[in-house]
Amino acid sequence: MKIIKNTEINKHDLSKDQLLWTYCALDCALTHEIWSRIHKEFDPITKRVYLFELDSLKPAMEMMLRGLKVDEVKVKEKKEVLRARRLKLERMLNLFAQGVWGKDLNHNSPVQLKKILYEDLGLPPVVSYKGGKSKISTDRSALEQLGEFYPRAKPFAHTILALRDITKQLSVLDSKRDEDGRIRCSYNVAGTETGRWSSSESPWRTGTNLQNVTKELRSVFIPDDGMVMFYADLEQAESRVTAYVAGDESYINACESTDLHTEVVKMVWPNLGWSDDPAQNRELADKPYYLHFTYRDMCKRAGHGTNYGMTAHALAKHLKIKVSHATRFQLLYYGGVIPLESLERWHKQDREGGFQELIDTGEKIGKLIKITGAFPGIRGWHNEVSGELKQTGCLVTPLGRRRQFWDRLNDNSTLRQAIAYVPQSTIGDLLNLGLYKVWEKVKDVQILGQVHDAILGQCPQDRVNELMPKVLEQMNNPLEVKGRQMIIPSSVEVGNTWKDMKAWIK
Repeated sequence: MKIIKNTEINKHDLSKDQLLWTYCALDCALTHEIWSRIHKEFDPITKRVYLFELDSLKPAMEMMLRGLKVDEVKVKEKKEVLRARRLKLERMLNLFAQGVWGKDLNHNSPVQLKKILYEDLGLPPVVSYKGGKSKISTDRSALEQLGEFYPRAKPFAHTILALRDITKQLSVLDSKRDEDGRIRCSYNVAGTETGRWSSSESPWRTGTNLQNVTKELRSVFIPDDGMVMFYADLEQAESRVTAYVAGDESYINACESTDLHTEVVKMVWPNLGWSDDPAQNRELADKPYYLHFTYRDMCKRAGHGTNYGMTAHALAKHLKIKVSHATRFQLLYYGGVIPLESLERWHKQDREGGFQELIDTGEKIGKLIKITGAFPGIRGWHNEVSGELKQTGCLVTPLGRRRQFWDRLNDNSTLRQAIAYVPQSTIGDLLNLGLYKVWEKVKDVQILGQVHDAILGQCPQDRVNELMPKVLEQMNNPLEVKGRQMIIPSSVEVGNTWKDMKAWIK
């Protein structure tokens, strides 16, 4: 038997099969060596997390082996539509480019994009920073920014972004199938800092990242014969966890007793004609606001952004609203102090913006106005996280997952990561706990995928009403947070494709 030392592996002349055997052996040997070291560093918290992730490999492996059935007729239809749309957009973009520099434009070339945007159109360069280095950017954020503020950039930016979206959709539809025609992926149960799963193509270089399939493309995924698909997700999960970890009673009550995001819309846009009828208010909140987003969609994003420490300037850019309105939103949301002069100036510029209301109701302190927000506990929680981060550099979730932050602890970017960590990690672990329990305890249900805050599965068509209550029972897991019990409710949809689903009701 040939003895091979990993320090001398390059000295051996190995055949293809011997090379494969050698690496398989090293995987086993090195894993054992690493385990002999790291298991000594376990404490009760880290050991529990490790064992949970080890158990999570079981349903993850089953999902990876099973894969998803694909409706190839629907795929063909989708591809024809997307290719026709792409051709139309490419012709349109080339028409714009011909008018600027007299030739076609390759929208996949960063060099050409930089030249036509920043030289020929004379737009101010958008600079991005990554890894401590700066570079002139043509990424999505840069194009959105240029298209928003410069009319001459808008046709180029919108067309290029649309082309990129189509390219991504076609790449999913063109994903290599396995021999049985199914699409599979790989799940990494320990691939992120928060404990959330990540996804990529399968180990056989087939399939794709099934966690990022857009709703538009989900119609191509169908259940197996005699089965129906279900999609079980956690309701308003991030808001609920934030409310409980912040200990804000008003926010907890809003999450538990009302449609939270509609209530936030009422705060930001008070002049939409609100009434005492919840159904009518929801209808108002669901009116279109920007692109395909409704008022409610936008405030859902504003609430999450504010919860996670986003500044008013960043929020304004994100929501496509004025900085003054973003500031007003955050003052109403969790309170704060602002110069009276600023409110008066904003009121003069926009008398319908609600700034006079802040002037009239706020507490005047010299030249400042103090506003008591609806959810002051959120800002208090931010301060708690900041203090803990600076003192220990470490945070622990209610489920016991510990994270050590290695970046500069006084940087705002590190603080934002720390603020988001506990809610996002808690949600990920609660979802994965529910997924594991459904997989282990609900017989005749097959788990097909894990999609961040939801699980995709299938069950026999004639047993939906029997099995869905059992799925919801395993998804609802009480958790003690700051001395009180939190339960994130789940809902489930059922349908004959991943996209075309309707809410299942008992």
